[in-house]
Amino acid sequence: MKKQVASMILVGLLSVSASLPVIAAADAKKDNGIRIVINGVEEAYADAPIVKKNQVFLPLRAVAADLGAADIVWSSPERSVTLQKGDTKIYIRIGRTEANIGGKAVQLSVAPFVSKSGITYVPADFIGQALGQRVTWNASSKAVSIETSNKDKVVEVLKGLETGDPAAALKWISADKYIQHNLAFADGRETLVGAIRQLKGAGVTYDVQRVIEDGDYVAVHSLVNLFGSKFAVFDIYRFENGKIVEHWDNLQELAEPNPSGHTMVDGTTEITDLDKTEENKEIVKKFVNDVFMGGNIAVMPTYIDGETYTQHNPMFGDGLSTVMKAFEGMAEQGVKVSFDKIHMVIGEGDFVLVVSEATFNGIHNAIYDMFRVKNGKLVEHWDVIETIPPKDQWKNTNGKF
Repeated sequence: MKKQVASMILVGLLSVSASLPVIAAADAKKDNGIRIVINGVEEAYADAPIVKKNQVFLPLRAVAADLGAADIVWSSPERSVTLQKGDTKIYIRIGRTEANIGGKAVQLSVAPFVSKSGITYVPADFIGQALGQRVTWNASSKAVSIETSNKDKVVEVLKGLETGDPAAALKWISADKYIQHNLAFADGRETLVGAIRQLKGAGVTYDVQRVIEDGDYVAVHSLVNLFGSKFAVFDIYRFENGKIVEHWDNLQELAEPNPSGHTMVDGTTEITDLDKTEENKEIVKKFVNDVFMGGNIAVMPTYIDGETYTQHNPMFGDGLSTVMKAFEGMAEQGVKVSFDKIHMVIGEGDFVLVVSEATFNGIHNAIYDMFRVKNGKLVEHWDVIETIPPKDQWKNTNGKF
């Protein structure tokens, strides 16, 4: 997964000029009463935060390790630090305001420095930039609050399925309320924790391709290897007060590449156009209402970006003309398709996921369609279709939606 890293710029104490010089320890104020709170827990480090000219600096190694970073390496010749967080490699140099995060150059608000005791300090907002955390400053309590993003929480839970380690599920899923819409599992966190433990050593892999966040919802698109079979999977999680309280998913066995050579999970991963999220959600919702639910094939050119449209459905190739012929062909062959309801629309930037309920020739299905939108047009599409089992096979009473 190409990690999308959010830059968290702090206010108050943490808002400073990028021209702040490299700091000598003699100029810094230690024992200043500033607290570091990570995911609601106050952390005590041997090396306290340092303040210089209204900028808060944090000890990099200690804080990064607590946030899951690994392979933290100091290079004396370069005076640099390299560390790894998930799939993202991070590189900084002492005295430089440019870092490299996941292969991309990123500007720091101020340069890192090394204290007289040999500790590398970085501006607090860099923790947000490099490690994808939410970093905020509370002036009244003099606390730097660092919160793991909901995206990272979800990925940690899913990666637990690979290792058979339920630690992330126990940490991030509510013990009091976990509503399950996967009909093969009962409600409650303990059901999932038990399933994770059973998967230890089973060779399960969860290769996360895309993660989008919309308010309290996080949606994940993955390639999953389960007991030797591969699946394209969408997972959706809902959060309350920082904890996962509800889960939906849809899975379909991975098919061979489609006529244009695309798989059900490859393609664009980088999220752009964050300022157009709501606009793009509305475009996709109108398309689904007009075309899927309304059956109005003639309006497809209004929504789809012509022959540049990239298709990941395993049955069809790229281009507007291909998808129009497919819909017309189904109608000619007497295939009865009825889209009954849109249950959810989740979006971030140019990616929008629609969860729908449909019937194909009398068979009840859940349909998850993800679209990428550029300049008001649909330019890429992925989907996962799963048949909904009869009620007497359900392990919970919540329903698929």
